Parts: sequence; structure tokens; C-alpha cells
Amino acid sequence: MPVKVKSLFISWRTIALALLLSVAAGLSSIAEPVDRIIESAVGAVAWRPVSGDIVVVALDDRTIEKYGRDDFSVRRHAQVIDAIDRAGAKRLFVDFTYERRRNDRDLPLLTDAVKRMHDRIILAASTKWVRGTTAELANVPGPGFGNEVQTGVIGWEFAFWQVWRIPAAVMVDGRIDPSFSAMMADFHPQKASVYALDYSYNVNSIPTYSAADVLAGKIGKRELAGKDVIFAPTAESFQDIHYLPGKDRVPGAYIHIVGAETLKRGIPFDIGWAPAFLLAVIALIAALSRRQTRWFNIAVVTTVSALIIGKLVLMTMLISSSIGAALFFVATVSANVSRSRRRRSAQRENPLSGLPNFEALRTQQSFGSATVIAAKVINFEDLAAFIPGDGIGKLVDQVTRRLQLASQGTTLYHDLDGTFAWLVPYYQHSQIETQLMGLAALFNAPLTIDELKVDVSMAFGVNDEFEGSNAQRLAAALVAAEKSIRSRVLWTKYTPQQKDDAGWQLSFHSQLEDALNAGDIWVAFQPQYRIATRQLVGVEALVRWTHPTRGPISPDEFIVQAEKSQDIYRLTLFVMDQAIRSAAQLQKLGTEIHMSVNLSATLLDHKDLVSTIRVMLSAHHLPPERLTIEITETAQIENSLQARQTLAQIRRAGMRLSIDDYGTGQSNLEYLTEIEADEIKIDKRFVMTMRDSQRNLEVVKSTIDLAHRLGATAVAEGIEDAQTMALLDQLGCDIGQGYLLGKPQLIGDLLASLSPPSDSRRA
Repeated sequence: MPVKVKSLFISWRTIALALLLSVAAGLSSIAEPVDRIIESAVGAVAWRPVSGDIVVVALDDRTIEKYGRDDFSVRRHAQVIDAIDRAGAKRLFVDFTYERRRNDRDLPLLTDAVKRMHDRIILAASTKWVRGTTAELANVPGPGFGNEVQTGVIGWEFAFWQVWRIPAAVMVDGRIDPSFSAMMADFHPQKASVYALDYSYNVNSIPTYSAADVLAGKIGKRELAGKDVIFAPTAESFQDIHYLPGKDRVPGAYIHIVGAETLKRGIPFDIGWAPAFLLAVIALIAALSRRQTRWFNIAVVTTVSALIIGKLVLMTMLISSSIGAALFFVATVSANVSRSRRRRSAQRENPLSGLPNFEALRTQQSFGSATVIAAKVINFEDLAAFIPGDGIGKLVDQVTRRLQLASQGTTLYHDLDGTFAWLVPYYQHSQIETQLMGLAALFNAPLTIDELKVDVSMAFGVNDEFEGSNAQRLAAALVAAEKSIRSRVLWTKYTPQQKDDAGWQLSFHSQLEDALNAGDIWVAFQPQYRIATRQLVGVEALVRWTHPTRGPISPDEFIVQAEKSQDIYRLTLFVMDQAIRSAAQLQKLGTEIHMSVNLSATLLDHKDLVSTIRVMLSAHHLPPERLTIEITETAQIENSLQARQTLAQIRRAGMRLSIDDYGTGQSNLEYLTEIEADEIKIDKRFVMTMRDSQRNLEVVKSTIDLAHRLGATAVAEGIEDAQTMALLDQLGCDIGQGYLLGKPQLIGDLLASLSPPSDSRRA
């Protein structure tokens, strides 16, 4: 049973799939970037000063400039330790490792200085790697420091090149080793654990003194007595500089201090993603049950705001939460509600006014001798943005009432909110100018929206030529109305000169037919390889148009126009015949290769589509399982019942289904529920940019994961370099396609070169 939102419908199946995918996002790291962005925002506006109980004695650029890095030997380190000891520091944390200094002749000076501080000094034990609560040490103090010397672990995991969580203690060879931050905070962990940093601390408030000043006696008891001191490198040359969320690069010592300050406030607690997710689910399902667009929109805004604000508030209370899965659920449900609204609006009735829309006008009986009048509200978008609340509906209602005076009993059609049309019978042609002048006079008076007076101007276009289809004549009237707006006149008549300017669109049908007969439209074939093995597994048939005067025409241009002019069926059958014929040639060579053919979603309402394809397969003796039907997303699935029947017929016939260019157009959860795809093709705009864009990389990763979770094959388009190929291999993508692997080519050329390419191949 569908949930109705005014004129919007989404199925319980879609909601269930949204729940499933959102849970998967919560259990995985797909939605993690959302939380990271919010946490980074907290770091960017950090307001909380540190306590000042922990100070930094820095081996900074000024110290290096004075002493030189090579001259700042273990002897200097010993001098700094002695100076801090004399100053009466509570404890000293040494953020240096001396593994490579075991043979240094001055090492005894350092070890003696360490021993003089007894249990007031803690040396660093660095890690090779840290994974959560487990670590492997890389450098530990040597035996010269004695068996009694205290050590603390330094090291953390990175995510998105930043430090988000650090360990309180790690498991090393079966024992629990505390971290610097835990020891500074006098926190004694009983088990290995990690915790989230409090990003609200301002790192600029950390007291920091140059080691040069300490050695010179300028910094002493007044600054260091009774304090925990960390002696650490801050100069860029030491490369102990890291990113904190929302902040510039900071020395590692600052991260230890922020961690210690966090633990001093309390032990951070992570409630995970489930509470926020349940809140979002309850709020949206409750809003959907109200069956009103307004309530749904309010619920979305309120829920998103509550999730973000709640996360921020909890962060100040040292409670960590994840809202990525919840926002993912809100986004997916909202996207499907929005798509449902567009689909309903694209049908035969405008939901705002209740009038029939332009699709109803185009599909009625021929206009015959009637004149088409198109009317447009000038600057409608500006008016919609200016009028508050639901005033836009009232505006459209009043505009409709005035226009109905001119239509004189004929049906008024309303498409886009500010666009109208009607037909004038032949016997009223002489009155058209009078009607339009009268309408202009009506709109001289402002419209009243609640207490607001609004001036509305109209522009009209007239098409009184009797040739052409309904769609062409309506389009001509709309073109004329647009010209009226540009020319700042009340109305404009569509002329033959304008027809010549729009010749490409208006004569598309005949041009397409001529191109098919002349061989200007042809089919190229691009190979597809299994990424892991570099084995040729498939070929995609791609239609091409080389116009005698316009030259090569982009498929994006003529395919869209073919869908609009209803010529897409003729074009598709041509490509399908060429593809099946070529697949049969490949089969004769003993190759087990799939042939992929694009199919516009608009064709799914053709009842004889599948039977026609089966006839072609039979004629060329090609098994149906060798044919993959790719559903393109340049148009919506208009007839959902017939579309589902057609998809079911394709699957029963043994053909494979693929969703092409996933991530663009109409690809969303509802698409996935309607099309039980065998493969999902990732659009090339994400593949080609994923090495430079973390966001697009996450889209590719999540799509591959989604395809595998749905039992489908993941196909990546647009592979143009070996690095991208290698990255897709790492991500587990199944099949690749692109210029690195092979350009679209004639079937003869493909048959002549069926050997797998190397990674070094270039387009």
C-alpha cells in the first residue's frame, strides 16, 4: 500500500529499501564523510581554551636557526631536560625517540639526565602502525635508560588525512600500554580503547615556549614549575605536523594535549548511529502518514536541523554520535518523494492548478485549423521567490481565472507554473488580437495575494500555421512567447523565419530518417574487460551520427531529441539489429562475449518491444543471455505498469538488464526497485575524477558496494589511465570500459584485434 503525500506516492518497498541501504551505510563507512564535515565545522570555530596545566617546550624553527639541527644533539636534549627539571616541572613528556642514537657518544649525558628525574619523566614509544586498539611499536627507549624508565605510546590512526580519534591505551604484544594523552590526564585505562577528540579546544591557547629560551634561562620556574611539560618538535623539518579537523596543520604535541584535556573533562562516550537513525525514521514516516507535502517538507527540515544541532550539543557534552546514516535515509526518501512528484507532474494534470498540462494538449486530437496561444508570466521565478508561504498557489489561481476569460469556454492548459496555453477555434481568429489586448488590460490591475499587491505581466505567442504535429505547433507558440518577452511586446506571431532557426528540432524526424537511409548513422563498438584478469567479456554498441553539414553530432543531443520527437523507437531498432548482427559474428569466432545495447526508458511502454528483439535474436541465432539491455536515464519511466511488464518479459526471455550511467539522471532507489539489474554502470564523470576528488571516490566506492550487495556486477565507464584502472581493481570493481581499454570502433576493426590491452595502453 503506497504512502500518499498530497499528489506524491512512494511505495513501502521503496521505504524498506531506503531503510536497508541506510542501515548498510551506518554499519559501513559510506556515510562517515557527513559526520566528518560537521565535526570539522566544530574544529573551525573552536572556542574553548585549554587549562594551561600542560605546556610545550618546542624544538622550533627559532631553536634550529640558533643551534642548527645537526648541532642540536642528544647533548642539547640532555641540557633541555636538566633545565626543565631545575624549573620544577611536575612531569616531563619527551616526544622524541632515540632508537637511532644508541651509539652516540653523548648518549650517557642524556640517559643520566633522564635518570635524575626518576619517575617524573616519560619517554615516547613510537608506533609502526595503529589500528583501533592494536599497535606495533617501532622505536622504544634503549637499555641505557634503565628498566625503570616510564614510557607512553605516541601514534594514532588517520582518516581522510586527519586525526579524529586517538588511543587511550593500545594492546602491544599482549600488554596494555597507555598513551601520552592518557598519562597527561592521569587517566589509567584498564583496557585498550580509543576516544574522540574534543575539537572545541583552541590549539592557539596552548602555552608554548621555545627550547632556545629554556636553554638561555629566559623560561624557567615561573612558566614551568608544577606543570606537565611536553618536550616536542614543532619545526616543519621534523615532519611531526598533522591535520586536525577544521584546523590548520598542528604539531603532534598539540594533539596529545587536546587528547589529555578531553580526558580531563571526562571519558568520551560514543552512542553510535542507531539513535539518530531511529529518530529520522520515526519523523519521516510520521510525516508521510499525514499525506501532505507541506508536512513532509517541514519534517525534513526539522529532522535535519535536529540531527545536526543535536550532534553539536552532544559533542560539547563529550558524547559522540553518528548522523550520516540518518541523513542518508532522509536524503533517499526525499529524493524518491521528489521524483514521485515530478512523475506525477509530468502526467496529464498540473497538481498546482488542477488544469490539464501540456502533455494532455500534445496528445489530443489534431489541432486542425485552431490557433495555438501560449502565455507566459514574465519573471515568474522572481515572483515565486518573493511571495511568502503558499502565496504562489494563490497567484497561479488568480492568473488562471483571468486567462479563462480569454479562452472563452475552450480548455485552458497549465504546464510549468508560469506557462499556459489554449486553442482558439478558426471562427474566432479575427478576435485574437482583441482578446490579447483585453487580457493585457486585465493584468494592468495588480493581483492581491493575502495583503500583498503584486504586479503581473504576461507575454503571448501565437501559432496560426496549420502544418506540423501538435507538439511542434505548441513548441512554436512557446518560442513566439519567449520572443515576446525578449522583444518586450505583448504578443508575437510565429513566423517561417523562426521555423528556419529551429529547423533542427522541428525537422528532426525527417533528418533522422534520411541519415539512417544514407548511412550517416552508424554503430561503434567499445570493448569491456574484466578488471582483475584483463579478460575481454563484453562489447557495448554505441550509436554515432555524422551529419553531412553539421559534422559529428553528440549522442547526448540527438538521443534526447529522438525521445522528444518519439523517434527513439526507430533509432533503437536500428542499433539493436546492428548490435545483434555483430554479436553473432563474434560468436562465430568462439568468443563468449556479451553485447550491450542502450534502451531508453521511454520505450518500456511499447508492448511489442520484447517480441521484436526476440525475433532479431532468433534471426541471427544469438542466445538471449548474450544480450544485455542497458536502461538509460535521460527520460523517466512513464508507464510504470507496462514498464514493469516489459522488464519482466526481458528477464523471462533470458536477456540481462543493466542500469547505465548510475549516479546521474533518474538513478535512485526507486529505479533500483523497478529494475532488478544484473549490472550497474558507474557514470564516467565519477570514474574520471575520483583520483582528484574524495567525494567522487566515495561515490564510486559506495556504488561498487551497493552493486555487490544487490547481487549485481559493477561496471566502471571512462577509464582513461592505468592509475584509475589500478584503483578500481583495489576497490573491487568487476568490469571496466574506457579509452585505456579500447576506443569505440567498427565491428571489423574489433574483430581484427581481440587481444587484451596492457595497462600502458593510451587513448
